Amino acid sequence: MKNKNGMFENNTQKTAESVLILHVLSLIGEPVGNGDLIDIMMGPGLVNYFTVSTCFSELLKSGDIGRNLDSMGKAMYYITGSGQATLSSLRYMISGGLGAAYESYIAARRDEIMKRNRVDAVWTIDAKGNYFVHCYVKEGMTAIIDITVPVADKSDAEYIVAGWKESPSEKYIGILRSLLDRG
Repeated sequence: MKNKNGMFENNTQKTAESVLILHVLSLIGEPVGNGDLIDIMMGPGLVNYFTVSTCFSELLKSGDIGRNLDSMGKAMYYITGSGQATLSSLRYMISGGLGAAYESYIAARRDEIMKRNRVDAVWTIDAKGNYFVHCYVKEGMTAIIDITVPVADKSDAEYIVAGWKESPSEKYIGILRSLLDRG
């Protein structure tokens, strides 16, 4: 039970929330970015951001969660052998309904979660007000397509991001055709 400030009432609750994070990482089965993990944890609406962040930090410090950088320098997190052992010995702390809620949430969104982990595009704006779009496709921890382009404005940036997320192969082939056009 959390107190009125949303913090843990006791260590048992904190441990159970940590075990839930390990359970989710185990269900995902491959490294995931911090933002994606938090989105997944928050998805069913059963934990709060501060709880997840606190437990995540402690799991990382204890070595139950590992961190690697992918080929683009993005931190990716995964459950370690130590984390698997912790999960095995403390799985009983996850109430049946809570564990089942995350299992069905992830099962229903597995393709979306994996695609988001492998294909993405984001836009940024630098200090001078210039817009850039970064598009990529990853295979495991390695970017097999990694493109950053300057664009005219926010509207163009949002349009490119949406298009890349919808059909990255089609967009990439279009870029290659344009670059290889010798006519």
